[in-house]
Amino acid sequence: MRTKTTLIKAVKFVNNCKFIFSFRKNIFQKNIFTILFCLITTISFAQSESCNSTLIAENNRNIRSTPLDGTYYSMILTNNGVSTDTYVLEISNVNSSCANTDGSSTSGNISIKADFIDPEKNKISEITINPGQSYNFYIHVTVPSGTNINKWSCDQVTAKSKNCSNQSDTVLHTLVINPVND
Repeated sequence: MRTKTTLIKAVKFVNNCKFIFSFRKNIFQKNIFTILFCLITTISFAQSESCNSTLIAENNRNIRSTPLDGTYYSMILTNNGVSTDTYVLEISNVNSSCANTDGSSTSGNISIKADFIDPEKNKISEITINPGQSYNFYIHVTVPSGTNINKWSCDQVTAKSKNCSNQSDTVLHTLVINPVND
């Protein structure tokens, strides 16, 4: 008899353990979900705070005319984040999605060549900036030979963070002019 009673008690004990552990498991899973949600939200917020920048043409001069031999845009990239960041510089022609500042049709827009230049006139492709600091650099725009005059080029300049998915950009509007008429 004693073994039957012990066996019944053991089965009840196992059932109680199953209930307790399954109950805890449910609580644990719910808590894990909450913890993961908070953790992901915190990381996303922290990342957005740590990776924040602005890119502008100095004195908001993102519209310029250029003779056939080219011109320079003075640019300012500011690291508004909380940690040092390195930005990769890119420029791409966006004539198809840009409006000319004089309202003319973009169908005749042209493509220009551009180089990123540091203050010492060296070509650069990326910039490292401490938090709260700004860096002034230049974009040297040149016009390919044979390009028609009185035509626009719309180009998007982008500074992509190496630390996160943040990027800053601005659009430059360049009008190729005939220097004889200017």
